[in-house]
Amino acid sequence: MISQKNKQGWRNPWVLGLLVIVLAGVLINGRMLWNVMHHPTRLLDENYSVKGHNQYDAKWVQQQAERSTLGWQAKLHSPQRLENDSMALESAARFILIANPAQLKFELNDRDSKPVQGGQVTINAQWPGDPKFDTSIVLHETASGQYEGSMNFPRAGNWDVLIKVTQNERLFEMEQKVFVAVSK
Repeated sequence: MISQKNKQGWRNPWVLGLLVIVLAGVLINGRMLWNVMHHPTRLLDENYSVKGHNQYDAKWVQQQAERSTLGWQAKLHSPQRLENDSMALESAARFILIANPAQLKFELNDRDSKPVQGGQVTINAQWPGDPKFDTSIVLHETASGQYEGSMNFPRAGNWDVLIKVTQNERLFEMEQKVFVAVSK
């Protein structure tokens, strides 16, 4: 006869297995919660743009206004870049590098397509989700409005490349999605 005082039910392998599964679920969820609290994730959307800008923040509004009034045109090039498929949508096109370190060339022109000289160009490459892989370089001006440098990516995969140009107290920032495929 089965009774609540009978302790043999706890020795059933099915009951023990169910308890192990429930305990594992609680421990895994606790580990994920601890990880989120101690390693905040970056707020990047699918186009690797920073989410959650406070549009009422005066500094952010000023940066957006200055960027639109500058009208600078920028392009990032690399001799190790793979060409995109001609049938690919513009939004799906990727900047794919097949070498590590990668040679990066950055062209910067003003509103009238004249080269911007004397700028300080910094490229920050962010690995989404883990800041310990982030890397940064400063590009050197090789010709009028053309900046070059070599960037070493610690691992293959999708990267967020944030380009920051400062010239005569003017600031220009742009983002580029880069996929690094290291050849073996």
